[in-house]
Parts: sequence; structure tokens; C-alpha cells
Amino acid sequence: MTSRERVRKLLARQPVDRLPNGLGGCETAGLHSVAYHKLKRILGVNDPANRICTFMYNTIFEPPVLKALGGDVILLGSPRMCPSRFWGPNAASEWKPLSLWGTELQVPKQWRFRQEADGACWWDERFLCPAGGFFFDPPAPPAVESYLEQQEFPSLHFQPTHEISETLLRRLEEDAKWLYENTDYAVFCGETIQDLQLYPGGLQSWWMRMVEEPAACHDFLGQAVETSLAQLRQLDQAVGKYCETLLIADDMGDTRGVTIGPELWRKIYKPHYQRLFGEWHKISRMKVNLHCCGSISEILGDLIECGVDLCNPVQISANDMNPKALKEKFGNKIIFYGGVYDAVLLGQESSDEAVYEAVKANIRTFSRGGGYLFAGVHNLPPDMPEGHLKAMLQAYQDCCREPELVSGGIK
Repeated sequence: MTSRERVRKLLARQPVDRLPNGLGGCETAGLHSVAYHKLKRILGVNDPANRICTFMYNTIFEPPVLKALGGDVILLGSPRMCPSRFWGPNAASEWKPLSLWGTELQVPKQWRFRQEADGACWWDERFLCPAGGFFFDPPAPPAVESYLEQQEFPSLHFQPTHEISETLLRRLEEDAKWLYENTDYAVFCGETIQDLQLYPGGLQSWWMRMVEEPAACHDFLGQAVETSLAQLRQLDQAVGKYCETLLIADDMGDTRGVTIGPELWRKIYKPHYQRLFGEWHKISRMKVNLHCCGSISEILGDLIECGVDLCNPVQISANDMNPKALKEKFGNKIIFYGGVYDAVLLGQESSDEAVYEAVKANIRTFSRGGGYLFAGVHNLPPDMPEGHLKAMLQAYQDCCREPELVSGGIK
């Protein structure tokens, strides 16, 4: 069974020959560049490529790494996050070298970096990675008081383009075709179309507006859905025949629960997600791969009802995101993508043996009866101990040898 066949069977809830491996298959199922360098060392891969492709500083999983890893999914690209193309014979010309974090990297040519004598580094003169740090800090947001003291909400003029540029569409089409014809991996499309993660006037202002002016919020989100669907139609014509899923993101939860509460979410957002995902399934064969951080168990049933096919990253350290409870309640209705190594639960003080047992238990829980795509919780951090990474991979490999985990579809 090829990787593409394996993932297609997973998405169709059919038996597979081993547990599908989705590491690196979307923008939020990979590793920070430093952790990716460790991964290559563990796998014995000498491939020099280490291409940073998002503001989260995670890296494109290259074919030599996927082969050594037993990976099944390859990421087409993240045009909303990365200006450079990933694949094809001309891709290399769109990247440039950068030495950072003690590692030789490649970054998009359009991105500008300036390094200080003390080891700090500026990205586009706005984001600063301090000496010894692993992340670039954004500028400080406006003070919360400025939102609370507003006398009027800002105007809701939302006129985004309904068009994906012809240049971008052709680039994505060429790259998707290249991956489809030159590899046997399942191709997942990264974030491309307009999402509903929009907060006009700032987050606090938007939250207040949902209570004070719900009709205006519905009109605004309705326009966003129109844009999403228009762009989806164009994208599907370009890459739909090559890609198995399309990622869309909206972080609806924090570690405590749904940020605006489940009832307000259902009142404001659910009708628009019902329309978006309902029409999505009429337009495209690409499955809905929803990235949503935090504790979302209270609305996961609603999201499934709306049409979500895959849930990533499955943040098991958040409230009410226990793997067993999630699997028992939703496991026959959705593909869980991630969820086995949570750096919050498995801190650096955890032994490698404890990591192995925890990851193995989580894989067993999520994969019984089908419906599971292996990955960590979000992009694994740069300071993840190498022993933890080895233990996670060993647990996955050992679970692949357990016939009861891959023998059937939904129980």
C-alpha cells in the first residue's frame, strides 16, 4: 500500500496496513527548525535542506526525511504564510541561506533578516529574536484599556478580494502536479483560502461587538464566507484533483475552554461554519482539515455537524481534551490528527521511558477503530530533548506492529 493509498483509506474510514504518519503534513503538525535538525540526526539523514516556511519557524519535511521517517503526507505549500514555492525544479531559486540558532537554514528570499553583534536577530525590522532565544517576538499590542475606552466600534468595511491570483494558482497547480507525479505521498494543501479568524478593531473590540452588535457580526462573517467559497472554487480547479485535504485555521479555544464560551460561539459562528463547510463538500473532494488550538471539546460535536473532517492539533493538555474521552465521544465521526506528544504535559524533566509510555498509550487510544493520523501536538518545540523525540518515534513504530490498531475501520 502506498502512502497515498494508505491516507485515502484512512480518510474513507477503511482498513489500512499500518498507522498513517502525518508528521510534517500541515503547518501545525511539524517541528521547529532546531527540532527538525535533531530529527535528521536521529534518522541519519544528511539532507542539507532546512527550509523555514512559517512565522512559527517550523520546517518543510523533505522527501529524504519522510522516507526515513515512514511519513505518508507531504505539504503542498503555505501561500498565506510563505512567499516561496516548495517544490518543482525551480523552487531552489526562491530560497536563501541563513545561519541562525547554530544551524544552517534556508529562508524565503523575500524575508529580510538583520543580525546583531550580540547574537540577536531582527526579521523585517519588526520581529526580534533575542540572543539565546528560539522565537521572534512581535511588536507589543495596543494596551487593553484602549479597547475598553472606545466610544464607538470601528467601521466594518470588509472588501477582501474574491480572487486568488492567477500566478499563485498556476504555481500551486504546477507544484501539486509535480508532487502527485513524482512522489507517492498524500498531498495536503496548506492554508490558502480566506478563513474566519478575523477580529476587526482588535480581539477585545470584536468580542464586545459580538454581544452588542450581533447583526453586524453576522453580516461581516457572511462576507468572509463568500470570499472563502469563491477562493475555494478557484483553488479546487487548480489542485483539487491532486490534494486530499485543505487546511483552514481558527483558534477557538484556550487552555481553559472555548474563548467566547460555547453558547456565544454557536450563536455567532456556527451558522457561518455550517454554510462554509456544507458548500465546501459540494465544491471539492478535498477534506476539511481544521486547525484549532485549545480546549474545544464543548463545540467539537458542532464542528463535526458543520462538516469538519480532520481536527488538528488535538491539544491534550487543555481542559477536557483527554484522549480517551475524545475518542469515545467523537472517534467514529472525525479524524484526529496529532495529540500524542504534548510538550506541556511531557516537560523536559520527563524520562524518555515515561515519554515512550505516554505516547504509546495516546496512539493506542486515538487509533483503535481507525480514524487517526499520527503527529505531535502542534509544532514540536526547539528544546524538545532528543531522547523524547526518539521515544516518540519508537512508540509510533511499535504501535505500527500491533494488528488490532490497523485491522479495521470504525468499531
